[in-house]
Amino acid sequence: MNKAERIQKIFEILSSEGNASTKYLAEALGVSEATIRRDLINLSQENTFPFQRVRGGVIYSLEKSGVEPMFDLKLSQMVDEKKKIAKMALDLIEDGDSLFLDSGTTIYYLAKIIGSKKGLKVVTVDVKVAAELAKHPNIKTILAGGEVRSGYYSIGGDDTVNFLKQFRVEKAFLATDGWNIDGTFNSSNFEVGIKRKMIELSKKRYLLADHTKYGKDAFIKVSDLDVFDAIIMDVPLSDDIVSRLKDKGISIIF
Repeated sequence: MNKAERIQKIFEILSSEGNASTKYLAEALGVSEATIRRDLINLSQENTFPFQRVRGGVIYSLEKSGVEPMFDLKLSQMVDEKKKIAKMALDLIEDGDSLFLDSGTTIYYLAKIIGSKKGLKVVTVDVKVAAELAKHPNIKTILAGGEVRSGYYSIGGDDTVNFLKQFRVEKAFLATDGWNIDGTFNSSNFEVGIKRKMIELSKKRYLLADHTKYGKDAFIKVSDLDVFDAIIMDVPLSDDIVSRLKDKGISIIF
């Protein structure tokens, strides 16, 4: 594949997906990540295509501000904040708990440190999260069946929703693309049914969201906020927002 063909393919992927990591583009085009980086540098210098380079990849910027970044791209963003949230979430987990773990990079960072707990039974809808959980013999890991979303590693579809119906868990930890006082939102409808089913089938629900997610909405509303027992964040919110959340019975953990 020559340079012109690579550029055309990159444009097609970004137009369709809205974003891509350097690794994803390299695998899709069958070239090295170094080659992709050079192509992206050349494109940015030419200013031909409406995209923005970010750490680890590229985002197509024409009317795509609400798009959900792919896993590898999100993994390199807000790392310290996500790890901080994961540690706070870990404090809410007790030995012997049964859990739902949603998809996403913040949940992934929780999965990386959850091995300190004993006797857990965990159902997840994320291939990357399951791989981390499977490293620990003291955790019973159940990976839901269904369609894997390319580039995101989440599992979804009607088969996945039906799979989840057989479980009842004590705690669910969910991620979000954005939230505000009106509810929590997702950029793609692929995971929405999964999130709603996890909320329905768990006794306690926790929303994990770094500060960049607050005050935003996205393509589709997942749920109202009052379904959550607490929202776990990396920084505090204003007293006014905290008060309004308390009126809804929701705690903020930061």
